[in-house]
Amino acid sequence: MFDVVVVGARCAGAATALLLARQGHRVLIVDQAHFPSDVRLSTHLIWHAGVDLLDRWGLLPTLQASGCPLLTDFALDMGGLVLQGKPPATRVGAAMAPRRVVLDQVLLDAALAAGAQLREGVTFEDVVRENDQPDGRVCGIRGRLQDGHPVQFDARAVVGADGAHSPLARAVGARDLVRHGKDEGSYNVYAYFSGLPLEAVEFHSRPERMAYAWATHHGQTLVGMILPGRAPRVPLAEVEAMFMRELETHAPSLAARVRQARRESDWTAASVGSHCREAAGAGWALVGDAGVTADPITAAGITLALRDAELLSGLLHEGLSGRRPLDVALADFGPRRDAMSRPLHQFAQDMAQLQVPPQEMVNVFMALAGNQAQIDRYFGLFGQTVTPADFFAPANLQAILQAQPNGA
Repeated sequence: MFDVVVVGARCAGAATALLLARQGHRVLIVDQAHFPSDVRLSTHLIWHAGVDLLDRWGLLPTLQASGCPLLTDFALDMGGLVLQGKPPATRVGAAMAPRRVVLDQVLLDAALAAGAQLREGVTFEDVVRENDQPDGRVCGIRGRLQDGHPVQFDARAVVGADGAHSPLARAVGARDLVRHGKDEGSYNVYAYFSGLPLEAVEFHSRPERMAYAWATHHGQTLVGMILPGRAPRVPLAEVEAMFMRELETHAPSLAARVRQARRESDWTAASVGSHCREAAGAGWALVGDAGVTADPITAAGITLALRDAELLSGLLHEGLSGRRPLDVALADFGPRRDAMSRPLHQFAQDMAQLQVPPQEMVNVFMALAGNQAQIDRYFGLFGQTVTPADFFAPANLQAILQAQPNGA
């Protein structure tokens, strides 16, 4: 009998297991993969709120020692306007973009060092319910080893951290609260380059296009172009030509540097749907992409996963330690997660349309010029240190407009 079984050993699951194990709980992590294990479909940016958590958990020095730089400066080129700033109210004052094969392993190693156990090569098949009743409380999982032998692990609670297509979410019948198809979001094309100088994390925003670049491990730079999900696809053999054509049109300064750099990876071209699922029920909860998958245009996923892990592990600790009934504590996870995640989920979905902003917002962006405190707050939307509700509040937008010289 374990206190918690976590299905999925990547960043959301490993972080949840780490925090629970540090609180003295008996935790088992199961995963179909064997580690170290990479994730190709990820731009692996961790925003300021996520880096602050890693620092508080004592893991930031290990990530820095792995050769992943801190990202402290940010520039948004909107054509006629370039905004440069830093999100406010941060502990570390930086983002970072560790490759997933490094980040996931650092979190997993820390979880194991804290006392969590790991079973690799386990395929999840179903949850175990009390008295084998279809609507009974979840009290464990059933799975299968690679040699075909069945296994069962009993637990007081089960956490699904098994990705956007979560089999555990299907097994517990977690409802979709919000769902958007691939064509309703963004289409992302990216690769890794060496020998590409950057002075800041770069975003180049144009109607129906967003180019970006940031530094990661091994002296490499991730460079990408985001198009609307409804944009026509091209064969993989034509992706590079399409990418360079778009980059030269919309971000010529970045394109010139890419031309001089060396591509170190294959191209990745993909679009993903987004969703927000029911967060928890009797004996179970979902973290990371299993619960919330945001459109990748704001690169919010890892930071949201780490925040979910901290919130859920704290609530599970309240229940497991007897401070209050376990399922009462679990019932708090959904409302508290949604208060933070749903606005960011919608913000990303709105951005993914890549539409020309209405004139009212154009006026706000133009009014930001020279107002460094509000520029920093705008970057804080992405760094997850400022909420959409706070920045886009009518009073704040009015304050931005009125702060212009002569109120123009």
